[in-house]
Amino acid sequence: MHLLSEKTLLSQTSIPVILQWWLRRKRLAKSRNVLSNPVVKNVDSNYLDKYQRLMDVYAVVKSGGAVAQIQAANEYRDRERDAITRRLSQISNQPEATDEYLRLQQEAQELESSTLWRINQLKDIHPEEERAVREYLPQIEQVLIR
Repeated sequence: MHLLSEKTLLSQTSIPVILQWWLRRKRLAKSRNVLSNPVVKNVDSNYLDKYQRLMDVYAVVKSGGAVAQIQAANEYRDRERDAITRRLSQISNQPEATDEYLRLQQEAQELESSTLWRINQLKDIHPEEERAVREYLPQIEQVLIR
């Protein structure tokens, strides 16, 4: 399987390759000769996808990891849902608050949907990817500040 194929996870092998590609692209982008900056569609788009994945996993690792972020998302949803539910019960018998009631119901649905989306995104991060990114944190951060 190719190192950067769609199905491969971020690994200790692919991370240095992705970082080298990104540094090369940054150098080319900073050069004055725009014509020497071709973006090779299939190659660069594949690397860019992997780089974006790397940055997604990096952000999760820096904020405590997928498990911690799932717990935080659930706790946030529960706190917000409780606040919405309390307000809904306060205004449920007030005809003048119909607009607010409908808005709060919509907000509760969006809260559930966005939390579910975030948790699914976090569940897509494999523990091996987290470990590999954690191991390469110094190198990743060095590339980011260059």
